[in-house]
Amino acid sequence: MTGAETQPGDAILRMEAIVKAFQSVRALDRVDFDLRAGEIHALVGENGAGKSTLMNVLAGRFADYGGRIALFGREVRLTNPRQALALGIGVIYQELSVLGNLTVAENLLLGHEPAGRLPGTLDRRALAARAKAILDELEFDLPLETKVASLSHARQCLVEIAHAIRKDVRLLVFDEPTASLGGDDVGRLFEVIRRLKARGIGIVYISHRLAELPLIADRVTVLRDGRVVGTRGIADCKVSALSHMMLGRELTEMFPPKRNTPGEVILKVRGLTRPGVFRDVSFDLREGEILGIAGLVGSGRTEIARAVFGADRAAGRCECLGRPMRRRSPGRCMARGIGMIQENRKRDGNITDSSVALNVGISVLDRLSNAAGFLGPARLRQSAARMIDRMDIRPRDPARLIQTLSGGNQQKAILGRWLCRDPKVLILDEPTQGIDIGTKAQIYRLVMDLAAAGKGIILISSELFEIANLADRILVVREGRIVREMPGPGTDVDALFTACIGGGNG
Repeated sequence: MTGAETQPGDAILRMEAIVKAFQSVRALDRVDFDLRAGEIHALVGENGAGKSTLMNVLAGRFADYGGRIALFGREVRLTNPRQALALGIGVIYQELSVLGNLTVAENLLLGHEPAGRLPGTLDRRALAARAKAILDELEFDLPLETKVASLSHARQCLVEIAHAIRKDVRLLVFDEPTASLGGDDVGRLFEVIRRLKARGIGIVYISHRLAELPLIADRVTVLRDGRVVGTRGIADCKVSALSHMMLGRELTEMFPPKRNTPGEVILKVRGLTRPGVFRDVSFDLREGEILGIAGLVGSGRTEIARAVFGADRAAGRCECLGRPMRRRSPGRCMARGIGMIQENRKRDGNITDSSVALNVGISVLDRLSNAAGFLGPARLRQSAARMIDRMDIRPRDPARLIQTLSGGNQQKAILGRWLCRDPKVLILDEPTQGIDIGTKAQIYRLVMDLAAAGKGIILISSELFEIANLADRILVVREGRIVREMPGPGTDVDALFTACIGGGNG
């Protein structure tokens, strides 16, 4: 199943001078990329850099590309996904293609189900035996007769991987595999990827989380504006250098000057504990302060924020504006002036089949309704229109479905939702995830404006350079505990990364 004709270290893929244009725009401009057997080669870049386009060329989705591709020692012309799969190329997309209404076994053997004795029937005993053999070889512990829809996202990802490997895949692309995973699931996925690497499978790993690359990748190639900036061994590449290569400018140029002045404590957290997730977490947040929480995915940083906001239960004490918050819940926290933009915008943020107006105004429906409790559509549109102008959400159409907006404009709409409530404390978990550089700069300015206006901001980000340049103080979280406090402005990104992984004084 792994291709015995290649040995670890052999080149199994060479893409040379790849060009792909969409109308008059060149998405790829003479891109070179190679992959070796038993290697994990990371591909990184900002949104629009060309990562997905390059991998879609490899997956056979674009037949009108220029350049040459050599696969397993012979030149090929990739023209459709079925051909690419037949040649041993598999892609695990962020949006999985598993069928939730089928069992694990049925998904694994989809299209190759063993027939029963009677025409049109299925030999379920043979199906289970073949599916079990696949899972045993991969060392995946999955329930064969369980419907895939009932599995966690991480375990659904394992089903997709097993389905791909069953088809004799020797080159596997992972597109943002950790974007929807929690900490424990990320660790398990990394173990699976390392096992696939040990079997000689070449792996292309696309991720925006630079801090996780040293934990999983062997080499990294950086794309910017459809061109290769460089390829380096991961041991020779610091996080700060990767960030600079991706952005093409000094990091400090993207951030507004510091204008906020931290004042009195407005939020106190003492002894916050959720067994098995985090323990004994204590910190203060001041008026007008940006407090960064840094840590690798799985460190417990998001879980701590969710507990403060009352989205998850946890023991411990929290006070806001000098008053204790007992029996925390999102509703009670909102009433006390705390807001939170959660990490997963699609799952926890947007009402995807509704208008921009409703998504922006949902946090203040009580204020927009009349005495009888009825919502006036005109008032909702007017309120949303004001926030759309303030947040520069484009297109400026309150009636437009939010799912038709770009990721950056969706994120600005969610920010606008909370600004409608004028919170005193705002928790931002991955506020710039999946958005372009220009929109990131807008959000950086907005965060600084909010802090300068006296809001207390808790900022969580996988992009350590964001925390290093925006935060006034940084709490480093590792294995569910705050292990270190570092100063904010001017903090060295590489020193911060070292603290997050447990090196240095951390």
